[in-house]
Amino acid sequence: MILELLKNKSYFFLLLAVISFLILSFIVDKKETLDFNVHDTYYVITFQHAYILLCLIFFITGLIYFFFIFFEIQFISILSLIHVYGSLIFLGIFFYYLGKINSSSIFDSIDYNLRAIISLLIFVGLQFLIVFNLLISIIKKLSISATQ
Repeated sequence: MILELLKNKSYFFLLLAVISFLILSFIVDKKETLDFNVHDTYYVITFQHAYILLCLIFFITGLIYFFFIFFEIQFISILSLIHVYGSLIFLGIFFYYLGKINSSSIFDSIDYNLRAIISLLIFVGLQFLIVFNLLISIIKKLSISATQ
């Protein structure tokens, strides 16, 4: 039953991610920073703020899913699955390479830094997939209601 619920309503994983990142934002050391460089620029943010930002992203995305299901607008299920699972997977890959950056020597971190940035960019790109899914679903709903 739980597996079928998670298969058909994969956005419940977003709720688990919200809870996890909210708990992590309280547990993590407030002085520990997340820093990576892109070309000549260093980006520095505390882990607490990063977890809160991710919590907000997943919370808003989950609200969008719940809102449109409440109004009986059906999403394209394969796009929803790609969005939810892809977001969680590439976010996990980002944190994996981020851990490698902090634990490796200065010469190895350049390759891990690039991989972390690429996985973060793929994560951001996947967030646009929900907008694409919304537009397709709304157009599909309007075209069905116009023909009836």
